Amino acid sequence: MTMTTLDAPLYSRPPNRGPDCSTARSARLRARRFGMYYETHVEPPAYLRLAEGAKNLLLAREPSDPALARALALRHVVEHCEITPEKDAALVGGENPFFFNLMLPALNADRHSREGRQAPDEESRRLGETRLYLGPCFEGHISPGVEHILAQGISGLQARIEEQLAQLDEAADGERRRCYEAMRVSCQSVLRYAQRLREAAEHTARGTKDEEWAAELRTAAEVLARVPEQPATTLHEALQSYWLVYCLITLEMGGCCPGGGLGLGRLDQSLYPYYRRDLDEGRLTRAEALELLELFLLNFRHCDYYTGHAVYTPGSQTSLGGVTPAGDDASNELSELIMEASLRLQNPAPYVSLRLHRNAPARYWQAAANYLAGGLGFPVVNDEVLIPAFVRHGRLLAEARDYICSCCYENTLPGREAFHPNGAYLNLPLVLELALNQGRSLKTGDQLGVATPAAQDLAGFDDVLTAFRAQLRSVCDNIRKHMNHADACHMEYRRYPLMSVFMDDCIDRGVDVCAGGARYNLTGIIVSGVPNVVNSLSALREVVFERGAATVAGLCTALQANFDGHEDLRQQLLAAPKWHNGLDRVDALSAAVTAPLYAEFCDHRNARGGRFQVALYSFAANHHLGEAVGASPDGRLAGELLTRNLNPTWGTDQDGPTSLLRSLSKIDFTQFPNGSSLDLRFDPAVVNTKDGRGKFVAFLKAFVDLGVMTMQLSMVDTETLLDARERPEKYPNLMVKVAGYSARFVDLSPQEQEELINRGTQRLAH
Repeated sequence: MTMTTLDAPLYSRPPNRGPDCSTARSARLRARRFGMYYETHVEPPAYLRLAEGAKNLLLAREPSDPALARALALRHVVEHCEITPEKDAALVGGENPFFFNLMLPALNADRHSREGRQAPDEESRRLGETRLYLGPCFEGHISPGVEHILAQGISGLQARIEEQLAQLDEAADGERRRCYEAMRVSCQSVLRYAQRLREAAEHTARGTKDEEWAAELRTAAEVLARVPEQPATTLHEALQSYWLVYCLITLEMGGCCPGGGLGLGRLDQSLYPYYRRDLDEGRLTRAEALELLELFLLNFRHCDYYTGHAVYTPGSQTSLGGVTPAGDDASNELSELIMEASLRLQNPAPYVSLRLHRNAPARYWQAAANYLAGGLGFPVVNDEVLIPAFVRHGRLLAEARDYICSCCYENTLPGREAFHPNGAYLNLPLVLELALNQGRSLKTGDQLGVATPAAQDLAGFDDVLTAFRAQLRSVCDNIRKHMNHADACHMEYRRYPLMSVFMDDCIDRGVDVCAGGARYNLTGIIVSGVPNVVNSLSALREVVFERGAATVAGLCTALQANFDGHEDLRQQLLAAPKWHNGLDRVDALSAAVTAPLYAEFCDHRNARGGRFQVALYSFAANHHLGEAVGASPDGRLAGELLTRNLNPTWGTDQDGPTSLLRSLSKIDFTQFPNGSSLDLRFDPAVVNTKDGRGKFVAFLKAFVDLGVMTMQLSMVDTETLLDARERPEKYPNLMVKVAGYSARFVDLSPQEQEELINRGTQRLAH
């Protein structure tokens, strides 16, 4: 009987030890793909000419038909791009990272880029320049239902398009007809790319004397003779078909620069039938499947190279485990095998998030603990929070159960949502600053908000909260106006016909995904600096209103002076009770701060008729946003970075990781399906013992039971980080979670290294 993954022992390894690829072939490919990041490359002139040609094609056709313009530009690139098969890869396509950005010039030149990025009025332009909010950003982190290619093939999707075209009224359906015709051209481009890849594989096989590589190429050509035109029948076919469509949708949307890679869906669900059938019918062994998965995963980092986003390794993300649409546990043999492949590769991307729920089997809890202890820092997400959050925001229950964490911390339904998670970044500490200064910026004196009462008239703590909410209401009104302007331009001027093929309802409706054709159309608002505001309010309440160490006016004078001459007051503010220590009175402030955020957006609709959704994180924007904020009542100095995500401010968490979770649990995370993140750093010496691993499982269960949404966990102690900063050559494999991305510690900027070092080391109770 063939040993299955569930018969095999769970794979685990200590963090930061480097790769442990299952075969020499995947090790060779991993070494090349990983090394590409550190090579110096200049875009070849042929690529520059090809990108320019695609842009000119798009601009020539865009005024009359933006959908066909994008489709023709894609066809131009597919027809003329260089194709050079790579040894060991097994899956062909997208070998050169420059390929993925060949349509970026076309994207940056289209009418949406020209008009949608402009502020709708002078007030919006001014507020954006002052960093009260950043935005708009309407690309990236989208998750088309690429798995549709597995069951239907391009032939099945084409048949659906032709059926819809045949039913159109010649006179009345001009826009729908243009949509379908652009989809048709895009599908033809997929087939043409597959044909060119197959021909290149066959040609290279005939010309090489390396018989092993020739055999690999012949196998690749045989696979491409069936897919993606026809439905997949084997795991190899499924992976090749999936990868090829991913390549071209990424290409269509300009590559990874606009905001990160595409979400990968639920790979352990969509690929499992092919894996299981191959094993049962003797076509594949578990070891061969593991190698194929390693080769597959290695594709999803190098597509970010050679761009301004390379430092963030935005990659793409798949979610494993969780529940099925019917509510049953979804973990399977392939869930574990994908975790093992990812752990063996030790690559910063693609990300593999783990969905956790109360009724997951013991083996899955242990597999999750093993994976997280391996040190990649990828997210864990909580079904018990996210499914109710999606239902609360309008999704059907069965669909809500099918969510994924799509790229960094954003959550979405693959294939069903036109999801713009980064609509704007709201600078929440600056909102509090306006509340204490009658709507004026401390740094510039400019009037950015409404005229709330002067400091001397804020007689009680409730007055401060009232002023804060008034400023929040004002800026949120402006954000919605600005985002809806950008969204309306996006609807009118931009089209993604190939992506639309893989979005549920776009084919049935004949409406492009950019124009509102998806089932759900969301706009995300990211709120940054929540910990600073909670700690500022806690310090202000205790030091000013309860102890009377200063008046509100006196505090504002100290803030205006950046605490120069007011160090005693600053020390009192720093010493005041802080969030993340299980203190109910302080923790309650987190709900007082976040609930109004939900209220400001929950009843409003975006330009596509969909909902606004709020996120509680900052990504790496905490540096840029912090520069615009003056000194704050938590003791922070003017211009210093904001606290990242929902993390404890450096040095303020004193009571261990479980108390930290208890504090976060006071937030109703079902209000915030757009995402959140808590980034923790654990001492690996404890987690990687048998007893420690058991306690780690208990900690993960507490995370689920307490209703926290998302965590990202690095496995490294402070002493190791300090040594790595001084002697980087000793630590080539030290992996950490930075924000929404993982990276080698030695590749980070000094500023990011400092941020990692200053996170407290978490230790589980003995």
